[in-house]
Amino acid sequence: MKKRDLFWLNRVLIILFTGLIFVGISIFNIVQFNNTYIQEEKNELEIYRKQVEFAVSTLINNNDIEQLKKYVFLFKDDKEFSFRLFDKNKNLVVSTSGNKKSIKANDIRIGKNKFDIWDLYKHSFEDKNLEKITGLTINNKKYYLEVSISQEFVISSIIKAQENIIILFIFGILCLILALIHIFYSIRNSFNTLEDSAIKIAGGEFDTVIEQPKNNLLNELSLAIIRMTNKLKNQIERLTQLEKYRSEFVSNITHEIKTPITAINSAVELVEENSETNDLQKECFNIIKTQTATINNLVGDMLALSEIDLEKTNEHKNFKVFNLNNAVQEAINNVAVGYDIKFNSNDTIEILGIENLVITAISNLLSNAIRYSGCNNIEVNLIQDKNIILEVKDYGIGISEEHLPRIFERFYRVDKTRSRQNGGTGLGLAIVKHIVELHNWKIEVKSEVNRYTSFKIIM
Repeated sequence: MKKRDLFWLNRVLIILFTGLIFVGISIFNIVQFNNTYIQEEKNELEIYRKQVEFAVSTLINNNDIEQLKKYVFLFKDDKEFSFRLFDKNKNLVVSTSGNKKSIKANDIRIGKNKFDIWDLYKHSFEDKNLEKITGLTINNKKYYLEVSISQEFVISSIIKAQENIIILFIFGILCLILALIHIFYSIRNSFNTLEDSAIKIAGGEFDTVIEQPKNNLLNELSLAIIRMTNKLKNQIERLTQLEKYRSEFVSNITHEIKTPITAINSAVELVEENSETNDLQKECFNIIKTQTATINNLVGDMLALSEIDLEKTNEHKNFKVFNLNNAVQEAINNVAVGYDIKFNSNDTIEILGIENLVITAISNLLSNAIRYSGCNNIEVNLIQDKNIILEVKDYGIGISEEHLPRIFERFYRVDKTRSRQNGGTGLGLAIVKHIVELHNWKIEVKSEVNRYTSFKIIM
């Protein structure tokens, strides 16, 4: 399991475990406190009952009703304890509440008292027996004495006693919530900072300063990103340098090759001007001229590829807005001399790119169609819809499906013999694809044998 997963799992388990312990301790303390308090109230109720029973029995035995009423009056303001006395017919004789209504003793229930503070507490006290009813025999007469504790008083006392516990409980919950919020936002902000840095690095800004969070887990991640960035930066610098050396090497080689080729062509032309050359010598000179021209074209294509590859490594490409219609027309004028190329366009289109490279790509597609299609029916279609689409289409021999996936590879030829006879280098379509990729465009090819071949550049 990853360290990040362990981090979150540990934090969640710790929070849950702490919360459960806190809740369990709080509930246990509340229950214990309630039970202890109620038991003490019951003990006091028993003492109170004995005192009241002794006083009431003595006063009734002496037939001192006035003194009995005075005794009852003493408990009028007592909010905790109350008592009532009933005769043998269960009619109320005296009551600390002053209620003279006849009430049957077996219908008296403490739960009938109205009290709206915390129903949880009310229901928990309904079976606690906070009243006692005892029978008395005084002067051979039967009486019933009911003593009770006010449920309202008990609940109020418990609530007051538990206020600190309740406040502590609420405070603990708030602290837990605040701690979770703090953890969430601290990690979230750190992740956001790392994410922003990673996005900048992915965009090529390798000099981006990555702040190291205080959190150990994220600090480790930030260090890994810093190491990765430095490694990528070094590798890219090395690759850029190697690409520069390669490009310079190719450029130098091509220029060096062009010098002897020019010399060979000049020498052949001088020899050809000599009238003493026979037909065999002329044929050999023609072969030399043809092959040197092919080498010269190959060198030019290699140099073009090298320049395009070098341009790909440049972050700030030299793109400018130019008229695409004019670029197509220029490519047609350069390549299709003597050919009737149809150019169809529904609008004048301006586009951002490198104009000379786009002209090269269109020229190569036209040259490819002229050399290998076997027909003169070639058209260029320029359409602007959702995208700008440039299509070069011929209605010649077509390309079989097995060759289509590889035709953009360097030096790949569909028909090698025919390609060499037509002076092809095998780099034309590769150059087209590199130019398209340099502009972040797409190129598609569709073909049916003996029907048509269509190259579409989607811009």
